[in-house]
Amino acid sequence: MPSTAQFDALFQSWHSLPPQAAAPSTAMAAFFKAWHRLPARQAPRPPTLDARRLADFAAAFPTAHARHLRSGVRANAWRSAGVGQDEVRNSAVLHWLLDGFGDHGQGPDLLVALLEHLQLPHLARLAQKAPYHARVERPLSEAGDSRVDIAIEGTDFTVLIEAKVDAPETGDQLQRYHTHLCNMRGLHQRALVFLTPDGRPPRDVALHGDIRPLSWAALADVIAVHVARHPGLAHQPAGLLLNQFADHIRGLGRKKRKQR
Repeated sequence: MPSTAQFDALFQSWHSLPPQAAAPSTAMAAFFKAWHRLPARQAPRPPTLDARRLADFAAAFPTAHARHLRSGVRANAWRSAGVGQDEVRNSAVLHWLLDGFGDHGQGPDLLVALLEHLQLPHLARLAQKAPYHARVERPLSEAGDSRVDIAIEGTDFTVLIEAKVDAPETGDQLQRYHTHLCNMRGLHQRALVFLTPDGRPPRDVALHGDIRPLSWAALADVIAVHVARHPGLAHQPAGLLLNQFADHIRGLGRKKRKQR
């Protein structure tokens, strides 16, 4: 009969399988391309079924599976908290993760990793060495009619993030945010990030060179890589919450693609 450790290893491997993000047509084309490169060889002999071992496995499976579920490995705190597709709630969680003073304990590392992913090494270095403040719904005008979802502001740098889940790009908001950054005085490093389910560029072609597009799935990869780089973090409270948020925001991208 399979041991408890064997069942635990089985369920852990099962749960850690990565989502299949490739489109079916792309995956099928890759399959046939690889198939044609396979050398001809003799077909393997089918394995002999051990009926007794199979029966032992089937008998032990329900108890082992129930123990696996009882561990909470399938839980997702963000999904259960009702963050869902709400842009304000998702932005609030992202603001918390990117805040160097957040009680997640990662300091500025997540912001640094994101800026490096966006190929903004100068900003990443500034975020690493100097304190900064992160705010949500930051007003960019005295009238309060221009608010960006997340503003990250240090002495020498500013990063604005406009996040979209279901809503389309609104009016000239990206142009207004870009103008705000351009009007800042001094030797200030700055960037504007457009975060969407599919990582699309701004509607205005003239802004393509000035705004960094980012998908929720790519952001999830940045978070997951950060957790993987730190031994043991995945099994600590911060790592569990980070991985759960990464899994949640990957779902935002998948749901958006299904609607199209």
